[in-house]
Amino acid sequence: MNSISNNGTISYRETLSKISQKHHIQPNERRFLKELKKANIRCLSFTTDGGFCEKGNFYKNLEVGLGTIRINYQDKDTAKERILILNKLEKENEEIPVEFKINALYQKIEDAFCFYSQALDESNRLYFKTLFKKLCFHKKAYISGLKSQYKLANYRRKQKGIKCKELSSKGRVFVIKRGLELQSELESLYRDVIPNIADLHDRHTLESHLKYVMEDKRVFSRLKSANFLR
Repeated sequence: MNSISNNGTISYRETLSKISQKHHIQPNERRFLKELKKANIRCLSFTTDGGFCEKGNFYKNLEVGLGTIRINYQDKDTAKERILILNKLEKENEEIPVEFKINALYQKIEDAFCFYSQALDESNRLYFKTLFKKLCFHKKAYISGLKSQYKLANYRRKQKGIKCKELSSKGRVFVIKRGLELQSELESLYRDVIPNIADLHDRHTLESHLKYVMEDKRVFSRLKSANFLR
């Protein structure tokens, strides 16, 4: 879960506005949302890295029946606490929604940016400082491009539990290996999402991202295969 509006009372209009910013409301969902006009909306939650079940519990993996939007509300007549789940992954739709893939890509780029920023801070050689500075620049450009094209929830950058001093102690071999893994993961995510983008301009933008991802991946591959680290 990476975005929770607040706990308390949220107006019906604000609820619809927040949901519309991140999700295209389906006709069948509007019927359920209309019922919230007479309810006290307590909490509105979004996720791009898992899903909510009907009981409101969060699961890391998005599976059939789970949704990415959870609304906690109270029935005014009965005072009973209820939960509404939206944007569910249906059985007949085995393919993960495009917006979910875009958000997964966005999060991975943010994670990569954090790692390369740490590596930049810990690098002592000019070659590596230049390399990681370039990688950070690329990641910022990707993030800016995605945010300008798609409605993305703010994502808190994570350090994966590795502090700068710990990264330094792990050594150059670990950093290069992790860099290669990150570029491979980004390549896979881009190749998965690009064929699903209908707008040609948006597709070309993502294809240009992928081109640089591949170039950066080849840099790490050369460093590893040429025994540059020894």
